[in-house]
Amino acid sequence: MEYIRRQMAAHSGDECRVFFADRGECSAGMMNEWGAYMIHANHLKALVQLFRNPFVRPRGEVVFTVHGIHLRKYDFLPKTVANRLKRAARRALERRLYRKCDELIALTPTDAADIQRLYGPGLAVSIEPNTVDAAKLPRPANLRYAADVFAFVCIARFDFQKGQDTLIDAIARAQGDLRRAGRRTLLIGDGPTLAATKEAATKSGIADLVEFAGEIPDAGVYMTCGRILVAPSRWEGMPYLLLEAVARGRRVIASDCPGNRDVLAGYAHARLFPVEDAAALARLMVQEEGAR
Repeated sequence: MEYIRRQMAAHSGDECRVFFADRGECSAGMMNEWGAYMIHANHLKALVQLFRNPFVRPRGEVVFTVHGIHLRKYDFLPKTVANRLKRAARRALERRLYRKCDELIALTPTDAADIQRLYGPGLAVSIEPNTVDAAKLPRPANLRYAADVFAFVCIARFDFQKGQDTLIDAIARAQGDLRRAGRRTLLIGDGPTLAATKEAATKSGIADLVEFAGEIPDAGVYMTCGRILVAPSRWEGMPYLLLEAVARGRRVIASDCPGNRDVLAGYAHARLFPVEDAAALARLMVQEEGAR
């Protein structure tokens, strides 16, 4: 994080330590004993550990990075009583802890606006976007697939959040056009919804139009294997894969969710579709691949 780098540069001779909140090693008492001038956390567990003793306050500046990926996850869970209670409890805890911080960091303007909307307009929020240095990105070499051999490539952990089910639905809707043109899709990743996604592809009759590559280390370089990167997520924080796609100048079709929208704003080679709208995604896949 650029904010942390700037603060460390101001204290260039000082030491930086990493603590694991799961073991309770970042309590306020320990931080005070160590003499920390700044404490940065990027997970709610760490804040809980830091402020767990109401009688001991950390003497250093407390900075917390709020990841947008967590801001919106409850918007897509089933509207059950249990999920409503979980959401209310988490929001109450977050509101209490965020007000104890000296500074909150958001990765995008959308996240910053949502933080103040959800937790209070008086919170101090800085926007510190992630960046990608195109010169440092690995170059494609010895890949399993040749460059641009697929029309589309989707690289993501197989999870409800990432929306591969929307992509499979879109391919099924456009399968006539895609099959006639020989346009196939490469899906890279592993995760809890992989088996269900494969089954959905088979049941939809599109097994010939998709290839599941499984998990591949440093998979971002494989976006060169498809002419268009598809990112159908239901919600995101600040997706590194899209930052990399922009840095590489790749064409992108992505869902119009916060995070995706922030990264791709003003990028000429991106097209957005409404979240979970498989019909709109199908239309874009046919139009964009046909326009190449």
